[in-house]
Amino acid sequence: MENIKKRHSRFWTLILIILSIFIIIGINNKMNKNFVIKQETLIYEKLPKSLSNYKILQLSDLHSKEFGKDNKDLINSIKEINPDLILVTGDMFTVSDISIDMNEEELVPYQLLSKLAPHYKIIYVSGNHEEGKDITYNGDDYTTRNRSKNNAYNRYRNKLESLGVTFVENSSLQNYDYFINIYGVYFESMEKGEYYKSINLDKNKLNIMLCHDPKYFDTFVNIGFDLVLSGHVHGGIIRLPLIGGLLSPDRTFFPKYDKGIYKISTSYMNVSAGLGDSIVKRIFNPPEINVLLLKDE
Repeated sequence: MENIKKRHSRFWTLILIILSIFIIIGINNKMNKNFVIKQETLIYEKLPKSLSNYKILQLSDLHSKEFGKDNKDLINSIKEINPDLILVTGDMFTVSDISIDMNEEELVPYQLLSKLAPHYKIIYVSGNHEEGKDITYNGDDYTTRNRSKNNAYNRYRNKLESLGVTFVENSSLQNYDYFINIYGVYFESMEKGEYYKSINLDKNKLNIMLCHDPKYFDTFVNIGFDLVLSGHVHGGIIRLPLIGGLLSPDRTFFPKYDKGIYKISTSYMNVSAGLGDSIVKRIFNPPEINVLLLKDE
C-alpha cells in the first residue's frame, strides 16, 4: 500500500511539473508577441532649457519581427510617443533575411522605417547582422566600401537614405538641434578601436554614441560621451529573477551589461533588450522599445 501511495505521489508531482511547464511556455509566448515601452529620465545640467523634455526613441534588434500586420502596433505606439528623434542601434534584420538580388523593399525593417521616415528624424548604426552582409557584399575594409554596387544591402541603405534616414558608422552628425552630436561605430571596428582615436568631442554639447555592443561602455566614458545607446545582448535572452540576463549572443554567461540604464560618472548608457529573437527564444524577457527623456534638472 505504501508503494502505491508513493507511485501516486510521484505521478501527480510529474503531472504538476508538466502543467507548470506548459503554463510558463504559454505565458512566455504571449509575452513575446507584445512589446513594452521602457521610459527613463536622464538629467544633464548642461542641457539648454529649450531641449528639456527632449524625447529620444531607441529601436534595436528587431530581427525582422512584426507586431501586428506590417508592424501596425509598433508604428501606432511610436506615433503616440511622438519622439523628437529616433535612434536605431542595429540588427534590424537577421543576416539570413537578405540575399544579394532580393527586393530589399520586402525587408521588414525597410517597410517599418520607410513609414516612419516621413514623420521623424531617424539615425541608424549597423549591428553585427547588417555588418555581416556589408562585409560579404562590399568588403572587409569599411573605408573602401562602394555603395554604388548593385546589391540588396546597398539598395536597402541607399533607399533609406533617400527617405532621410542617416547612417552614422565611423562618422558623426554634428549640431543636431544645435546642441547634439551623434556618433556611430561599425560593429567590426569596435574592438580594433581605430575610429576612436580620431574623435575630438566638444564637451559643451551633448555627445551621443550609437554602438551596437554595450561592452565598450568604459571606453566611451573615458572619451567623454554623455550617452551611449546599445543593444545586441537581447536582455540576456533568458532573464533570471534577482540575477538578470543569462546569456549574450557571443555565448558569454551573465553579461556585465545586459539591459537598462547604467551610469559611470556623468555618462549614461541604455542597453535595449530589443524587439526580436535570437536562436534561443526569450524567456521572461519581453520585447521592448525605449524612450529616453532628457531633462536639464
